[in-house]
Amino acid sequence: MHSPSSRVVPPSKVDAVLTFAPDSDNPEPGTPKARSVASLRQLKTILREPLVHFLAAGFLLLCFGAAFDRSKTSVNNNLEVSAAAVERLRQVWTTQWGHSPDPAQMKALIEDYVREEIFYREALASGLDKNDAIIHRRLVEKMEFLSQELVSAAEPTETQLRKFFEENSHTFQIPARVSFSHIYFSSTKRGIAAEKDARKTSTLLLSSSKLPWRPEILGDAFMSQYEYTLQTQDQVKQVFGDEFAVKLFALQPGIWSRPIRSSYGLHLVRVSNNVPSRMPDFDEMRNQVAVGFANQQLRRASNSFYEEVRKRYRVKIDQSAFSSAGLVDLR
Repeated sequence: MHSPSSRVVPPSKVDAVLTFAPDSDNPEPGTPKARSVASLRQLKTILREPLVHFLAAGFLLLCFGAAFDRSKTSVNNNLEVSAAAVERLRQVWTTQWGHSPDPAQMKALIEDYVREEIFYREALASGLDKNDAIIHRRLVEKMEFLSQELVSAAEPTETQLRKFFEENSHTFQIPARVSFSHIYFSSTKRGIAAEKDARKTSTLLLSSSKLPWRPEILGDAFMSQYEYTLQTQDQVKQVFGDEFAVKLFALQPGIWSRPIRSSYGLHLVRVSNNVPSRMPDFDEMRNQVAVGFANQQLRRASNSFYEEVRKRYRVKIDQSAFSSAGLVDLR
């Protein structure tokens, strides 16, 4: 039988004994050493987490993939900052700040330019421009601009503008406009009583011209204005909805309407001015005609360029996708 001083501690309990032993691994709480030990233990706990292992593995794969793509693409490592580039940087700074950059600022501008150019080249070498919708759209836009560049420089003749005006006269038609006032009845606030209250107020307005013009008292407070000046049907539609706009333009001026429903609720409306649609003459619309003609020429130039370039491509569309979706075959 062993004496107490010579008793052997089982290996499974060694850690437990050491945990409570006042040795160097468990310094006195609150001391700098204790905080360092606690930080180290927390770090060990974090490093044991499976999520950390997963993220680390993913990062390494990304780095290897980027290095692999980078190695396949030759990059021009010669970067020359030309005098024209330096001057352009100086002009941009001067335009923004109102004075020329000093030598230190100019040096920083050039370094920023070099940094941006290096990152740009490395991004291309790593294939980061591939399958990016924003870059894809931007490059398409630049090709559109290039295809239109020659056309935009040509000035149209008077004959061309007049012919365009005659062929597209319907697009220059000035729409009808109305000025009107309204009293609002909230369906949310009044519920089913909104229509009854609106009809009652309408009867009062039609029978008496002495009622004070206080729309917020006769009806409910409206989130926007109570009076509108010379609005087109499209403008009214954007605020009140289709049904309201159609019925508004059918009203006789100077008479309060019966309740008209909008996207907000019910309204009593009085049209004060009704300006019918008209066809302007060429001189009145000259500027708009010039803009319309220029846009037409740009579209034609872009389409013509596209049709010419498309001839160089063999386009194949997988028809199985249309069949499975029940769409029309494009062949």
